[in-house]
Amino acid sequence: MFYRLLLLGCIASSLAFAARAQSPTADTPIPSENTLDNWLRSGDPRLEAWAAHDALVTRNQNLLPDVLALAEKWQSLERQDCTGLPAPCQELSSEQMDEQDAMAEVLDTLIQLKASVSSEALRNLAPDFGDYVAILLPRLPDQESIPLALDFYRSPKQYSALQYISAALMALHPPYGFAGNLLASIRVNAFVAVFIPGFEGFGFGDGVGCGSPATESRPDWPRIGHYGFFRDSNSHSFKVIGGIDPVYAERSEYVRYYENQCPGSNSIYLSAGDRKLLIAEMLGTSPGAMAWDTTASTKIQFESAKQIDAAISIFVNDLEAKYRATARALIDKGLMGYPDIESSLPELDIVLMDERGPMAIPIPQPQNLPANVKWSSSR
Repeated sequence: MFYRLLLLGCIASSLAFAARAQSPTADTPIPSENTLDNWLRSGDPRLEAWAAHDALVTRNQNLLPDVLALAEKWQSLERQDCTGLPAPCQELSSEQMDEQDAMAEVLDTLIQLKASVSSEALRNLAPDFGDYVAILLPRLPDQESIPLALDFYRSPKQYSALQYISAALMALHPPYGFAGNLLASIRVNAFVAVFIPGFEGFGFGDGVGCGSPATESRPDWPRIGHYGFFRDSNSHSFKVIGGIDPVYAERSEYVRYYENQCPGSNSIYLSAGDRKLLIAEMLGTSPGAMAWDTTASTKIQFESAKQIDAAISIFVNDLEAKYRATARALIDKGLMGYPDIESSLPELDIVLMDERGPMAIPIPQPQNLPANVKWSSSR
């Protein structure tokens, strides 16, 4: 009986130890390399996250192949369409969110340990982890990164750091036709103020903002590294991509993976001004040397509707001539062809600001505007 009780005690102790080994927290000592390797192969998102976290803490290169293997087999998560459904409706289940958190931990480790992830894996990861992919993309050889960057640049998920860095990468190694597409994708806001003699109207402006992740406690999961993107470097940042306007990333830790959030002021996206900047880089010139800007304005003193029509036509033709000059310079660089000149011209959005007072007869849209010119009026 004594030996039976002793045996049962040993078994119970072993099971208790195993349970502790399978329930890591922030206070749990880092286990052996073999245990971490088993966690990476366990299929349990929480254990995978802890193993990736501990591999990063210990800078353990021996675990890198198994960490990388998790990234290589990722498949994009299937989301529930919450359109028209009552709140709270979550696109992802709690199990999917755990899988997402674990993969964010894996990608953070790969970034910090300076690993390279295959182009096919990055393609699969991009819909769920765009910011991480934006950092990993430039690490690929040019022959792999450029075709992938072109796909990310054309992706429906616009105005993201991934789209910007994809374009910046291609500006350094331009594929044929990219420059013309970049020029055509610029939207130039043009303001035409019409006023009566002695009065010249007003100015315009805009702005953007950015949120920050929520705060919560989660002691049974490791904290996850997120990345904010910045134009300027500091002692805590690293360069993601160089060129005419380098981009730097800085790491912050949060308890969960927060998609489409921006920790800090990292509002980097491919704006009209950025597109012009990258075109200047491909031309080997400065943006200021180009005769046009991404906003334009003119003031016209009203005499007659016919006179306004003629003045707007002159304004538009002058801008279009400047765009064509840039297109021809791209042709001279071998970046596009002559047949593509007209299709490469930026979209010109004209807003008529009629400052003549409420009793004035509305000014009609000018006749025969080019196809790439859009017209709207403040009245």
